[in-house]
Amino acid sequence: MAAAPWILLAVGIGMVIIGYFIANLWSGSGRSCIDYRMSDEEIERQLHAGKGNPVGGWVMLVGFLTVLVSIVWRIVRILV
Repeated sequence: MAAAPWILLAVGIGMVIIGYFIANLWSGSGRSCIDYRMSDEEIERQLHAGKGNPVGGWVMLVGFLTVLVSIVWRIVRILV
């Protein structure tokens, strides 16, 4: 039971890393290729195009929350 906060921390960091790779796996280069020859409509369409996988964002959010729970758990154990 004493190692549980450390295990949660490791799992949370792992989930953040996995979520980052999932989010960037489908995003391609991640950059908008805007050229001066493009029309305003083309630039707007490219800027508003969905990039990445939303599942990756959710996995990263759960990972960050897991890390936060781990830190709060350790603080509570120190104070009590």
